[in-house]
Parts: sequence; C-alpha cells; structure tokens
Amino acid sequence: MPGTVASRAAALLMLWSGVGALMADAWATPLQRVEFESASQRLVSGTLIPGERIQGDLAKPDGAGPFPAVVGLHGCAGMHDTTKQKLTDELVARGYVVLLVDSYATRLGTDHACTSSAFATFVRRRPDAYGALVFLAGQTFVDPRRVAAVGFSAGARVALSVAEPNSFELFGPPSNLQFRAAAAFYPPCQQAMARPEIPTLIFTGALDDWTPAADCSGKIASWGNDGPPVELVVYPGAYHGFYYPHLKPGTTLFGHWLEYDGEAAGNASQRLHRFLDRHLN
Repeated sequence: MPGTVASRAAALLMLWSGVGALMADAWATPLQRVEFESASQRLVSGTLIPGERIQGDLAKPDGAGPFPAVVGLHGCAGMHDTTKQKLTDELVARGYVVLLVDSYATRLGTDHACTSSAFATFVRRRPDAYGALVFLAGQTFVDPRRVAAVGFSAGARVALSVAEPNSFELFGPPSNLQFRAAAAFYPPCQQAMARPEIPTLIFTGALDDWTPAADCSGKIASWGNDGPPVELVVYPGAYHGFYYPHLKPGTTLFGHWLEYDGEAAGNASQRLHRFLDRHLN
C-alpha cells in the first residue's frame, strides 16, 4: 500500500470518524454521552489495579424497564457514526439498552490501534467491557442478568475474551456479574483462548484477509462441542468490515481490503437479533 503509516492512519481516521455531512444526519435514537470507570484488575497477589475513566454512548427504549442490554465494542479505529446509528436504532427498537464503549476518547495519544504493535491495547480494553457491565448493572432500567457483549474486529476479540470461563474473576470489585451471551463480527480468532462458557455467535467473511475465516473455523474445531453453543457464520464473497455502511465502495487500509456487503450485513443483523432475543429474553 503506498504512503507512510501516518498517511494511512489519517486516511483510516477520515473514513471512520463522524466528520463532514455524516455528522449532520439526525439520530433516530438519541445517544447520551456517559462516563464510567473501567474495571479494576486483580493481580495474583490480590492487589487491585484501579480502572481508568472512560466514556461511552448510552441509549434506551422508552419506559422504566428493566430492559436487557448490549455492550458494543468498537474496532481498532473506533466506531463510525453510521454504524453507531444502525446498531443503536435496530437494538433499541427491539427493546434493548445499548452502551457503546469508547476506549479511546479519554486516553491521550490513542487515535487508532490498527498496527501490529497497537494490539497491546487489548489488555486495556478488556477491563473497559467489564466496567461497562458494572455501569449498566447500576442503572435501574437495566436487568443486570441479561447483558450481552457485541464486538467488531478488535472489539470482537474483547467480546470473545469476556465469554471465556471465569474471566470476571480477574477483575474487581467482587461480583457475580457476567455477560449472558457474546457476538463477534470478524474477530481475530487466532488470538482467542479458551472455549466460551456462554452462548457465542461469530460472523466473518470468506474473503476477509485481515481476520481470516479459516482461523475461526480452526479455532472452533479445536474447542470441541462440549459447553454452550458456539456458532460460526461465514459469508461467501464478503470482506472485512462487511457490516459497516460507510465502507461503500470498498477501500484498502493497512494492506487489507474492507468493503460493505448489504446482503451479508442484513442477514447478520437478523441473526444477531434472533440470537439476542433467544438468550436475553
């Protein structure tokens, strides 16, 4: 790919940010900017490392609830406004509270984490997901027993991690809170560890050259069939980022082809809704 890393990062951020005319689009569902703490991390010695203040966008259905909820986890470059609107509008209309975690806004110097060295941010983002769960559990309009994690790309890696057995025990404060289900859009499955202990749904594209579908197929095969259901949906002809409406036409970023696929995105939305309805209601 031509150009420097800096120029590629700039192009990436222009594509994924909500600047220009897209910012003028009216939100069908209002989003409230909220701030909360990522979860403290518990060391082997028992010492807790305090969490950091992070932000997110919160939306809820009309009424007092309590409602089931979804924690949304963005990809390596954040979440574009069109994806926020699509995901929030669809889920709130179906009766879900939505909290879209922003792992970058309060962390100076972090604009994206799309280079190989930047994947270390995963270590910091995992506590963000648990902090979001704790925050939602403190809201009177949320049922803390019915919360799912839905992640995209690098955020999908976080979603798979919170589905691992006993994962919450590494974080504080002590609690019996846990995610009820997890969905992952084009995750880097090669980095996934233990088999999920909660129902998990994985979406990927057959032509994805950034987080290959074959890695997910191989990982799931290695996990075996014991435990809650883990379903993999592979879309023929789909590339990385197939869910993102702003990636039309497609583009090359960091040497990988990203492209929106309306048919795959529509089918994935339907499957996601059925999955959430089945496990959170």
